[in-house]
Amino acid sequence: MNASLLRAALPLGFRPLIGLLLAVILLRPVAADNAGTLSNAAGSPAGTSDQPAASNRGTHPDGSSLPNPQSETFDAVRFNNESSSHYYNTRNLQLQPEYYFFPPDPPPLGAELHLFHPVGTGMPAPPELTASVNEPFYPVLGTRLAAEDLPRRQQLEIAGFRAVKTELQNELRSKIARLKDADAATQQQELASLARMQAPRIAELETTAARLRTDLLRGGFYGRLAGRGDWNEGRSWHLTSKPDEKPPRDPLQMEFEVVRSAAYYQDGLSAAQRRLLREIAMELQAEIRRSVEPAQPPDGDAPFFFSPETARIRVPADLPAELAGQIATFVAEKNGLKAELREAIRNYDGAGAVERTRLLDQLATRQAPRIAALDELAENIRRGLARVPDMPGPPVPPRLPAEIAARISAYRGHKLDLLKALHAMVAQPVPDTRPRQKVVPVQEEVAAFNREHAAQFAELRIEKDGIREALAQYMRGEQAMRERKSIDGLLEEFENSRQKQEVWEKYRDYQAAVLMPGLS
Repeated sequence: MNASLLRAALPLGFRPLIGLLLAVILLRPVAADNAGTLSNAAGSPAGTSDQPAASNRGTHPDGSSLPNPQSETFDAVRFNNESSSHYYNTRNLQLQPEYYFFPPDPPPLGAELHLFHPVGTGMPAPPELTASVNEPFYPVLGTRLAAEDLPRRQQLEIAGFRAVKTELQNELRSKIARLKDADAATQQQELASLARMQAPRIAELETTAARLRTDLLRGGFYGRLAGRGDWNEGRSWHLTSKPDEKPPRDPLQMEFEVVRSAAYYQDGLSAAQRRLLREIAMELQAEIRRSVEPAQPPDGDAPFFFSPETARIRVPADLPAELAGQIATFVAEKNGLKAELREAIRNYDGAGAVERTRLLDQLATRQAPRIAALDELAENIRRGLARVPDMPGPPVPPRLPAEIAARISAYRGHKLDLLKALHAMVAQPVPDTRPRQKVVPVQEEVAAFNREHAAQFAELRIEKDGIREALAQYMRGEQAMRERKSIDGLLEEFENSRQKQEVWEKYRDYQAAVLMPGLS
């Protein structure tokens, strides 16, 4: 490290230095008036903007046409809906665009998961980002990957980071699996012991993640001079404006953009504060949706943000009074922390980068004890929820013979394979070079797909008829059934329960992280 710093400090000579500085100035991304904005608010029609219209257009790296943000209506950020995985932003179409990939919001525990993403939601995130979806360096790494600007050294550092994290995760999963049949006291004692053993390595991992975020953002020669992919550097507006100035766009939308980017790009924040900022961004986005969508009836079973940050859970309405009081205190304390943090981000947005970092670092120091106390309260709540008998979880499917259950599972797998093939065909982009009059409507493509896969559909019908016949024989021979059900009713009940079980299986680690006592 010291050798690298010394090499970076070697004199370059006056003329080469001027040349390098001019190159940086010329290559530095241009900050347009709408750079880094979310002109397409969540819930609004795609492609809308407050910018003036003109006709000059640029070209996207995938070959499609893109509008010029300085001369015509331009959607600076492409939003996917809740079942999509990413959305992106670009601010500089004159040179190579820089894309900003933000991770999807974690769903509430046990929420329905969509099998397919919607068709045509824009440029996908680099696939290498998947393994870093919950890391503080996710958007910065995405910008580097999209620009093919990730040096070998940083690739190795990220690979080493993932290896250490995977090792810790495997240790934890193995311990949980071994304690599956142990009593609650033994589980908590053993997991707490493992937490103490893993604590130094987890702390080091968190420090490494913070360093990677900074290094990916400002590492390298170009990064030290100009930064790389910092969303805050590309905007010409701030949340704190003069009293007589009208905000350029919806103030709530602007605040959402600033808070969401601060979680990843702002220095001076603790790891817990970054996660709290993600919660604030999720709440702001929900508020924006409510402002543009028809009023919905209140949801009495709405999830609340629990611990770790961004996790949301639902609890039964008839909890013991003491446990319900603890949850109310937790929610109030967390909301107080988030209110302070949100106000600081808003008030310090117009300050210089150094001053803003200094003020937020002071806030992080003041909030640290309260965040630690909140973690202790969350652990007490987990112990109480562990004794609640009707917590949300996977349902028990109807009792069926193993042979019939296996046939139903095979049938569902074959059906899903066909659905995936159909979705892949419909989602395939249409080349711009294809004459418009020859574009095949989606209905015709689906009809062609049905003809091409007619044999598979026939096999599915045979499978389904065989399952129905086997179920009929089982029901005729099952004399002990108290409630007589139709074959269709039994199939529907089994299918619904099976789907919910599969969804909950995907939440297995999520559920353990949020509700299992004894973890750090």
